[in-house]
Amino acid sequence: MFRHTYITARLQTLDHNEPVSLWTVAQEVGHSGTDMIEETYGHLGTIRHRARVIEYQVRQHRKVLRGRLELVA
Repeated sequence: MFRHTYITARLQTLDHNEPVSLWTVAQEVGHSGTDMIEETYGHLGTIRHRARVIEYQVRQHRKVLRGRLELVA
């Protein structure tokens, strides 16, 4: 579970002011290539938010999580 969360968040970070490469993330989690990350997380290329560090901010995902957030509150 945490691996998925980490990869998802990491793909939204910057590396030298550029989006982090798939290869970098694959190496960080011990994958020998980028295939698994491309297949599983390919949809993240459409996300425009980028940050210098890994962030978990609910307000960034409020529209998608609306129903889930109401259950928690």
